[in-house]
Amino acid sequence: MKDRELTSPYFVSCPKCGETSRQFISSSDVNRTLSDEVFNYYRCSTCELIFLSPVPSDLFRFYEGGYQKIPRTLSQLRGIAKKERYRLDAILKYKNSGELLEIGPWMGIFSCNAKDAGFDVTAIEMDARCVNFLRDTVGVKAIQSDDPSAAMDEMNEEFDVIVMWHCLEHMPRPWEVLRSASHRLKSNGILLVAVPDIESYDFQTLRERWLHLDAPRHLSFYTANVLEKVCSECELSKLEITTHDRLSAILSRNAWADVANRMLPIRLVRRLLALYLYSVAQRKSKGHGSGLTGVFLKS
Repeated sequence: MKDRELTSPYFVSCPKCGETSRQFISSSDVNRTLSDEVFNYYRCSTCELIFLSPVPSDLFRFYEGGYQKIPRTLSQLRGIAKKERYRLDAILKYKNSGELLEIGPWMGIFSCNAKDAGFDVTAIEMDARCVNFLRDTVGVKAIQSDDPSAAMDEMNEEFDVIVMWHCLEHMPRPWEVLRSASHRLKSNGILLVAVPDIESYDFQTLRERWLHLDAPRHLSFYTANVLEKVCSECELSKLEITTHDRLSAILSRNAWADVANRMLPIRLVRRLLALYLYSVAQRKSKGHGSGLTGVFLKS
């Protein structure tokens, strides 16, 4: 039966465990409209990983011109980073100093805040301009790599904290990144993982037009239960998983603002509609936003 299923376009093999995976959702590049191609996501019947298949061979072109410009000075970066200091709260509950590794920091908003809070920061980033900015301006150790799992496996250092702020969904083999992170954590070190919440009310309502599906840039998704399970396989125990934190609410607000922006040309009316849609979503979801943040302990 499995062989016959896998001849159908509605079924593929899971890249993690090899088991049969059924088509979950299809979407075009709704966010940036760089292609008319339809991209298919599948959900594994066994490990429940949700993944894009096939991954475009020219995936890099779907990232072009889509990110915030790098500031010219550290002062400018700190001005931007000030608005996101709240992200430190999830770490400071458990650690207030030590060696910290950030995966995928881009221009270094969190890395800057963590350094200013007293952490000794290392970063792994694929963009060469960002790596130079992190080294020369932010003053953190930065490693250029588009394979964070391999980069961590080559390290000798161990860390008190490793953070992954909305980068895991961009990884073609996220379970390997989590495994490598576990190996690089000290005993009693913590891992923070934040990802879009594919179980959110926002996704269930908006489906392929959900801002944070972001096909084809987002290659995989974990639900809260599956994230906890895969971290447990990596000898990481859950300290907390939340979908009600400030970042999750911001992601939800952004998702509904995107809907309003596509519907109406007048800025003020768009803003009012976005606030209304977001307030309805918050009531219906009981404050469950568009993201989930998990903190895990290395025993």
